[in-house]
Amino acid sequence: MRLYEKPVKAYLQNDLAAFDSDDNDRQLIYRFEKGYVTVLGEFDSDVYAGGIACIIFNQTDVTSVGKGMLRFIDKNHKD
Repeated sequence: MRLYEKPVKAYLQNDLAAFDSDDNDRQLIYRFEKGYVTVLGEFDSDVYAGGIACIIFNQTDVTSVGKGMLRFIDKNHKD
């Protein structure tokens, strides 16, 4: 895992939502609407397309998402 020295701004291109299991009435765990997010770092993952996941924050929740779902705004950030 690599945490960035300075968080990076990116645009999340799709909405994300996670729900708890059917046993708990599928309660919403978190929801990220497409838009600007703060990227805190990244890690290698076989689960995500491209093999790299980013840790994102939307001022309320933190989750991970495939790096390809983000469009980085900071021109100094290396994709």
